[in-house]
Amino acid sequence: MATNHTRTATQRVRDALDHLPTALSPFVEGWMKKKHGADWRKASSRAGGGDPDGPLDAYGLLKTILDNWRFTFEDAFQHRDRHRIRNFVSTAFDARNATAHLTLPLQDSDVLRYLDSIHELLKAVKAPEADTAAIKALYDEQRVSGVAVAPPPPPTAPQLDLDADGGSKKALKPWIEVALPHADVLANRFKESEFAADLFAVDAGLATDEYTQPESFYRITFLTEGLKRVLTTALQRLGDVGGDPVIGLQTAFGGGKTHTMLAAYHLASADNLDLLDGVGELAETAGVTNWKRPKVAVFVGSSKGTDASLVMKDGPKVHTLWGYLAWRLAGDAGLALVAESEAAKTNPGSEIMVEVLKLAGPSLILLDELVAYARQLPDDRFEAFLSFIQSLTEAAKMVPGALIIGSLPESDLEAGGEKGALALRRLQTVFGRVHSPWLPASGDETYEIIRRRLFQPLDADGEKSRDETVKAFHDLYKKNAAEFPPEAKEPRYLELLKLSYPIHPELFDRLSKDWASLEKFQRTRGVLRFMANVIGVLWHQQVRDPLITPARIPISHERVRASVLYPLDPAFGAVVDKEVDGDDSLAARMEARNPTRRISQSRAATRAARAVFICSAPLVGQPNAGLNGLGLRLACAEPGDQIAIFGEALRELSERATYLYEEAGRYWFSSSPTLNRLADERARALADYEVDADICAFLRQDAGSKGGFHKVFAAPDDPSTIDEAIALSLVILAPASPHSGRGVAKSVGTEAIGDALTRCRASQRRFRNTLMFVAPDEALLANARDVVRKAMAWESVVKDDRLQAQLTQAQSGDTKDKARKNRDAAGKAIRAAWNHILYPIQSDKPGTPFDLEHISVAARENVSIPASVYEKIKADGVAKEKLGTETLWLSLKPIWASERPHLLISEVAEWFASYVYLPKIKDKVVLELAIRDSVGKLDAAFGYADRYDESAQSYANLLWAKTPPEFMPNTAIIVREDVVRNELEKIAPVAERDGGGPQPEPSNSGDGPSGEQAVGGIAAPQSVKRFYGSVEIDMVRPIKALETIIEAVVMQLQHSSGAKVKLTLDVEATTDSGFSDADISVVRDNARQLKFNPESTGFE
Repeated sequence: MATNHTRTATQRVRDALDHLPTALSPFVEGWMKKKHGADWRKASSRAGGGDPDGPLDAYGLLKTILDNWRFTFEDAFQHRDRHRIRNFVSTAFDARNATAHLTLPLQDSDVLRYLDSIHELLKAVKAPEADTAAIKALYDEQRVSGVAVAPPPPPTAPQLDLDADGGSKKALKPWIEVALPHADVLANRFKESEFAADLFAVDAGLATDEYTQPESFYRITFLTEGLKRVLTTALQRLGDVGGDPVIGLQTAFGGGKTHTMLAAYHLASADNLDLLDGVGELAETAGVTNWKRPKVAVFVGSSKGTDASLVMKDGPKVHTLWGYLAWRLAGDAGLALVAESEAAKTNPGSEIMVEVLKLAGPSLILLDELVAYARQLPDDRFEAFLSFIQSLTEAAKMVPGALIIGSLPESDLEAGGEKGALALRRLQTVFGRVHSPWLPASGDETYEIIRRRLFQPLDADGEKSRDETVKAFHDLYKKNAAEFPPEAKEPRYLELLKLSYPIHPELFDRLSKDWASLEKFQRTRGVLRFMANVIGVLWHQQVRDPLITPARIPISHERVRASVLYPLDPAFGAVVDKEVDGDDSLAARMEARNPTRRISQSRAATRAARAVFICSAPLVGQPNAGLNGLGLRLACAEPGDQIAIFGEALRELSERATYLYEEAGRYWFSSSPTLNRLADERARALADYEVDADICAFLRQDAGSKGGFHKVFAAPDDPSTIDEAIALSLVILAPASPHSGRGVAKSVGTEAIGDALTRCRASQRRFRNTLMFVAPDEALLANARDVVRKAMAWESVVKDDRLQAQLTQAQSGDTKDKARKNRDAAGKAIRAAWNHILYPIQSDKPGTPFDLEHISVAARENVSIPASVYEKIKADGVAKEKLGTETLWLSLKPIWASERPHLLISEVAEWFASYVYLPKIKDKVVLELAIRDSVGKLDAAFGYADRYDESAQSYANLLWAKTPPEFMPNTAIIVREDVVRNELEKIAPVAERDGGGPQPEPSNSGDGPSGEQAVGGIAAPQSVKRFYGSVEIDMVRPIKALETIIEAVVMQLQHSSGAKVKLTLDVEATTDSGFSDADISVVRDNARQLKFNPESTGFE
């Protein structure tokens, strides 16, 4: 075997693997036999070609454990340890493969990881002590000769080429290739308590090397200004060149008090001050040239019981602090000086303590957790204890070379209870008389403390790579100054980037300020513990990130997740899992849905969610909490990123998230569901019939805009109950009657339409050809229902007065805005769903009264369903607003019986309303216009008459080849062409005989000198001087009717020379229930204003 001096890192791993056959064989054989019996080797795993009955080598042992883990070996360990130990096996297996197959030398960091895992595995299986110790020795040897002294030089970083936006076109060197973490961080071997400096553990020799060895401790310690002041005072006082006798340390828990006391402890434990990083310079400045190790006494109140002996093991039994300190500083002689006070448990006073300190010589007394001890004492001993602290401090003042350093909590809350608070105030008074002030770490010092504790110093190449990285980040901030916080572009920020590398300053600040405000996080100690977990995980994941930003924190990893959640509300666990990080989180699902999107390729959603969580979780509920757009980009963006993508991802995330809040441009995660979640829950709680009722209400409201339809029947419960319609009308089917599509012959919708076209209540329906139907699409209806549910849910949130009273003004406004937007979306979704137009046509199948024709209609912005449907059927030529003369005649000719000389126009209108093979005309006006055009043609196919007088066997105002009047009475008829010609031929001889010559053809208006051309041989009067007439006005369109009368009658009469026309309007109204007083008053006033004749006007 190679010696310690010549053994390479790879050889150390091979040497460690050589121990596995003897170390693991009993464990593997025992558990395999337990599961598989005497033939257990048949279930074991071996390399190809191995002896099936021979002993297992390192490969076989490790492979057997891995292959049989679930059903055999996991039962060998407690549940909480299984995952960790299986990782040790996997890492050891990786070590075997790396040394067996690779010819390249292993990295020192990998060697440490392999050796540590093998060591931990052997401890877990309770391997022979000799094997375990041998692996530990290999690990320690590697730490000293490998990582700690000569880390492998990182590869040369490529030259940076920055684009126009400040992004790096060429990849920056990953931080894992530049900054090497300390061994315990790298190997994930630390315990949480190792970052909580424990003065008692160090004094008892129970702590790790980093804390028990002075050189190791100072190698990971940054000397802050406060720490330098304490050490300088200690050097002066203990070196007998001055200095204050008492130093008081008082900060919040985790503020660095114990670490400062440890620095003094190791200072007093060192023989050569030059071996302690930075201390030699302090000693020279303090004027200490002759250093001798002083006596040290350590008292940690939280580790001592009030009734137990303060000296353990083989020492004397002492139960008071003065007895304990006297014995620690001056041995049995010192204890003898305070023997009486020890026995009586009373304060020995400063005079005796002066003698003890003189006897001890230069002495360092470290008093930690004094309040924790004092609050447990009964009242009489409590007073004696506090009096002694005062006497001790006074004694130290009188004895050169004596130094007391004590720590106190910062607040009554930390002091613990009423008695703790009383002890704190008394001790503050005692230390306040003589103590030297101390400053905790602040500002840039925190960066140095954390960086030095977690990472080894950079070499020259590392510093070059660091400088390139931080410059690229700073250039990004400067060139896009409007996108980042103002301070990011300042030169000072470049210094912070360099100082904190490879951790981004924004992450440092969030942890040391926001997270440190949490009771369980503990300032610097909390940052160290958190970042150690993060760094260890990222290192083993071999990430390629240039810096550790908030967006790069692997929150979903079990170790980091535990660190994140420990100081927070436990409910945040669900927030992390569901929305922030992990394969099943909302952010990850967004990215997985479409891997080609920019958001997915850069993992922008996950990075944005992580950044918001890290930067907002500790401050939830406080004013101005949350992350704004500038902060988001600072926490996420790296050179080469598209800066805007993180805002886009976050906005998309907020639309779907349950726990992500937004107000005034600031985003934060909360453990309470958002209003989005509340609205979703209310939406799910809505019954289907409630949703359909809301849709029906919208359809009926939308029907108010009828388009070109005469009537719109919106969402009737039973379509067969709708009224007969002589003019074109639309039936909007209810949600209960959807249609499946163009190619589907039968559906719930077609059945409802068939029933409606067949029946009108209990009778057969007459007017089928005027009915158009629009049905919802089955698939789009489901979407519309979902959107309507959301709209109803948000409206319920707005109407919830109790809830609204609990919301901020901005949140209340947001609910109203979302209610409005969702209602708008619901209207659009409903209109989009009702896209199947169906109407009856002639059937080719005998005995079938009609078939249904289908047209699809697309919804248009802000256009009602009836309007969209009408525009569609009009554009497709289904609905006729104008009927051609040829079309009219071709429609009438086959159905006009030859024995009928004339037809009532109203009857023809009913034909068009009834027979589905006829064109679908808008209304009777379209028919009347077509008749006027047809009769007015020179070759008219039929004529027109106002009426037919059965008694006189004559036609009134018979016209042919001349345009009929615009206003056609209800008695108007169309007359066959041959009948018209015969009647007109009868008129001509009569006119010639009575008038002595040829007479003009009948006028086109029928209101010539005779007012009406008689037919049947009766002579007209020779001179007509008066016209009178009355007509009933159509109250449906009274203005139109009046206009027609004025043009066709009154204006025609005024054409005669000297004609005087008098027009009187008679109004008569009746009601069975009687007119109301209000209506009577209004009508009387209006009639008076309009100059109605009072003698013929009134109510009765």
